[in-house]
Amino acid sequence: MNVVIGVGNPYRRDDAVGLAVAEAAAGRGINAVQSDGEPAGLLLAWEGTDLAVIVDAVVCEPATPGRIHRTPALPSAHGGTSSHGLGIPDAVALATALGRMPRRLIVYAVEAADVSLGVGLSTPVARAVPWLVDRVLADLT
Repeated sequence: MNVVIGVGNPYRRDDAVGLAVAEAAAGRGINAVQSDGEPAGLLLAWEGTDLAVIVDAVVCEPATPGRIHRTPALPSAHGGTSSHGLGIPDAVALATALGRMPRRLIVYAVEAADVSLGVGLSTPVARAVPWLVDRVLADLT
């Protein structure tokens, strides 16, 4: 079994990009869930899966809004951080300690332009969503 996990907050503008991808994947019949990124929730979402694909916004300095990073962990080497207090690295550490990692984990981190209060993705992040959905679906096949 595979799962797409969209991480984000619908009221923090570009932070909702993962939620948009999960919604689009679910609309295509893919097993997809939306998450706020809390580590225990991520463990439950990927429990028993062969492949978990996570999509989340990332705040980078400097940023290129809409740029996508595909990695087994968030791109911290070049200054990126999750847009959440706790995030995917914390969930991976917890899952590893508990023996609850999926067989494979792919993370798509989308550079955000705006994570302030409000709804709606910025233009560069919204433009990245269709391509990102196609990439995620390709990873699942």
